[in-house]
Amino acid sequence: MFNEAQYKAVFAQDLRDLGRLAPNVKFEGSTIVGLQNFTIRGMGITGSTPSDSPAVGIFQNGVFWGSNYGALLETFDIESVEILRGPQGTLFGRNVTGGAVVVRTKRPGQEFGLDADATIGTYGQKDLSLAVEGPIAGPTLRARVVGLYRSTDGYYHNLETGKRYGAADTRLLRGTLVFQPTGNLDVTLIGDYYKSTGDSTPVVGIEVPGTLPYKAGFRQPANYWDIRLDRPGRSDIEVHSATLEANLNAAHGVITSVSGYRYVFNKNNTDFDGTNFSGFNQSILFHSKQYSSELRYASKFNGPLNFTVGGYLFDLDHQFREGRNLNANSTIFASGNHLHESSEALFGEFDLKFGTVTFTGGARYTAEKIKAESRPFGACPLPATTDINRYLDLTLPCDLGPSGQATYHDVSPKIGVNWKPDANNMVYANATRGFRSGGFSLRGSAITPPFNPEKVTAYEVGYKGDLLEKRLRLNVAVYLNKYDNLQRTIVFVSPTLGTFQKTGNAASATIKGAEFDITLQAAKNLVLTANYGYTDAKFNSFVGLDVTGDGVPDPDLAKQLKFVRVPKSTASASANYTVPFNSGAHLDFRVAATYQSGQFLDDLNKFHEGAYTLLDGSVSYTTADKKWRASLFVKNLTEKKYYYYSASLGALGLIQLPGAPRQIGAQLSFHY
Repeated sequence: MFNEAQYKAVFAQDLRDLGRLAPNVKFEGSTIVGLQNFTIRGMGITGSTPSDSPAVGIFQNGVFWGSNYGALLETFDIESVEILRGPQGTLFGRNVTGGAVVVRTKRPGQEFGLDADATIGTYGQKDLSLAVEGPIAGPTLRARVVGLYRSTDGYYHNLETGKRYGAADTRLLRGTLVFQPTGNLDVTLIGDYYKSTGDSTPVVGIEVPGTLPYKAGFRQPANYWDIRLDRPGRSDIEVHSATLEANLNAAHGVITSVSGYRYVFNKNNTDFDGTNFSGFNQSILFHSKQYSSELRYASKFNGPLNFTVGGYLFDLDHQFREGRNLNANSTIFASGNHLHESSEALFGEFDLKFGTVTFTGGARYTAEKIKAESRPFGACPLPATTDINRYLDLTLPCDLGPSGQATYHDVSPKIGVNWKPDANNMVYANATRGFRSGGFSLRGSAITPPFNPEKVTAYEVGYKGDLLEKRLRLNVAVYLNKYDNLQRTIVFVSPTLGTFQKTGNAASATIKGAEFDITLQAAKNLVLTANYGYTDAKFNSFVGLDVTGDGVPDPDLAKQLKFVRVPKSTASASANYTVPFNSGAHLDFRVAATYQSGQFLDDLNKFHEGAYTLLDGSVSYTTADKKWRASLFVKNLTEKKYYYYSASLGALGLIQLPGAPRQIGAQLSFHY
């Protein structure tokens, strides 16, 4: 679990920064700004198909986010972030076959408080945040209001325009109201507004002799962070959400109700070939609405048995349009789809304690209904200008019929045991089943038969302990996950449609690995941390993938391929040293390194990114009254060059997405 002090120590801006601190975790973006491609223990998604269910679920204030779009959460005003590795089906439900990211925002306190941060940095970074909280009517009613503004000019230089690229302006407003009429009842209402506007994804074209752009005179940039976009794109994201939580405490347990609403709107047009040749320009428009409600009861008996039971309802509706302009206006077309899914669940989990040993058991029953409509490329009308670099308009009529429907039922059980010989040590083992929703592949094609849910059986044993008089904290886990009906989103290249993606039950797989987490108070003022994660992911079968390019699937060759964006090893380490002054003020020095071994960035394993290490550092001065903190920080100190995404566009060549260069900044914080 990461608390506020930890993510502030690394000057994290969104969840991607926290993902680098945990073993076997990769939190990355995708080809669409604001779209998450998160992976935990080798399981996640790669791509931007809107109908792909997340394999790593994000839960904010108890509400599951059903869409991968608009899911790169800002870490501002966050009380804690917990990364749960492995399937979490019993209590968290569907679409967490890789794991879950559980986020809790701050609640207002009983007294007036104010927090402010101002940050400036390279590449035009300007961040300003302010939070005010306090009582409105004594302890009965209190509120917290926060605002964030974040701006950057972008890390990249577009040689075609002579301007910087990757600019973004982000605004976040959040209001939290807590009503506590009695000591046994509290009701919390949280409302969020998020908006981000700026450039679209900085795609880099990679030179491959003989492909179309380079015959037209493409000149690959010599500088790593230079790009050549003849039609620079734009991104607009808007997210609204509301959460209502109520807790009633009784002598025997707590009754909790959590209801949530979330709306996501995303416009994005991208020079997808990443060259000064207009070979592939893409425009997308996405919006979704979701509603969810959960009611649960958690007992707090004094005896050996305690349990949690509950019910859950979920409803999601999304609309999606995609337009493409290929080969400098020679081919212009658009497609569209609509997805509606609903889910109902009943769940329960119990703990039965015998002395120092506790047995855990539970299960979750889920019923799902999915309805989808889709039209292939060319079947939806274009804007009146026929300029695909302008945004598509959902008000344009597009007959999305005929529709497809699917219904699924699942039972996800869990059993486990843990032994606590004393207050500082615990050994545990558990076995869990989980599943990821089935559905339809909705990306530029007509409705095809639905694919089945992905299912996983997971085994884990581990140890958690505080040693050396609590100066050393050690967590160790070893796991084995077996996947059936594994869903893969495979990239295909068509001479007429360009690159497109299709999702289906392509494989079965076994993923095994280990994780180590260590925190050591090495001296009075010195804290050392280190972690390491090992992942061995192998396909047992892989059907439907053409490896040789002859148009015929190659299952024997395909099952030998490596997983996309799953390095065998991830690691991080840090040293935190404090210099106290007699006045009570102190200086804090921090140096950190994150490492990952080589990985493949595409299904066919043509593009391999080598191992790399990123170095960060900071120094902070905090006043004696703890009200002021001034910091200097640097990220990617050695300006390591690396890519986090790659794909083939067939005759248009290759594209890759580069990571960020060195960033230097200063921050001033005030807390009252």
